[in-house]
Amino acid sequence: MLVKPFAPSPLTKGLQALVTRLQPTHPQYQSLQQELKIKEAGDFGEQYVMKELQQIALLNDCYIFHNVILPSVFPMQIDILLIVPNAIILLEIKNIRGTVHFKGDPRQLIRTSESGEVHVFTHPEIQLEQYIQGMKHFLHTQHISIPIYGAVVFPFNNVNIHREDGRLPILMAKELPIFLHQHIEKNKETITMTAIKNLILSHLRDRTPFPLCQYYQIDDSALRRGVYCENCAEFGMEKLKIGWHCQMCQHRCRDAHIQALKDYYMLIGETITNRECRDFLMIGSEHIAKRILQKLQLPRSGSNKYSSYKLSGL
Repeated sequence: MLVKPFAPSPLTKGLQALVTRLQPTHPQYQSLQQELKIKEAGDFGEQYVMKELQQIALLNDCYIFHNVILPSVFPMQIDILLIVPNAIILLEIKNIRGTVHFKGDPRQLIRTSESGEVHVFTHPEIQLEQYIQGMKHFLHTQHISIPIYGAVVFPFNNVNIHREDGRLPILMAKELPIFLHQHIEKNKETITMTAIKNLILSHLRDRTPFPLCQYYQIDDSALRRGVYCENCAEFGMEKLKIGWHCQMCQHRCRDAHIQALKDYYMLIGETITNRECRDFLMIGSEHIAKRILQKLQLPRSGSNKYSSYKLSGL
């Protein structure tokens, strides 16, 4: 049973908006574009593993969560969490190409790309051990004791792995059925899986570095304004009586402004005024901006020209 389905992380969506609205000449454009590629690769790998898990009959009566953030003494942002009979299993997904060396002392991940570039990363075991300890602490505060297992998973066979002695399993995605079979004891459920599922659902947190302009120290004046045309990838769609019109490719869209306002939320701020809306969407009429914001039924504070609308519900 899939409880929390896969969805691209909020940071990925925010980076997509930021890279789209920054000029390629901006000094941070290249580094942000590279960060976005890494995030998208990570999301793609996690999505693949989630699909693989859904095909494993052994998990039909189990619960699967994606991108889990829980309160704990250790920072926890778990890629995939499974609740199975008498255990919890945490999976750290690494979608990396090239040759990967897992060093043991000190623990490091050294990746050599296909072009010969060498990059050094934190060993994923360290992350996973933190998550296991954090999960134990979280459950301890709820007076629950249950075995917790973990594994590092590579989704695809496009990586050449070299490993020194390690403490936790490193698997390919196709090895997951055997690994799970070894850790699922169908007849030993001492704490109901439903109870743990409900506990996790009641404590899930959303952690994003929004607004991204503040997080990356980018002046929001560097952002391209206007409504984005999904058909030709140009900004500046014109507001018509019903919907939006792109003068470049003649594409029309009824609600293209919604994504623009989502961009504003992720990049600039949680609330927006009529004036800020006009400036960002590049529309001249105060009355049109007011109708756009009111039609979305956003929470509002203040009155008249001092009104502001909360965008987090979009």
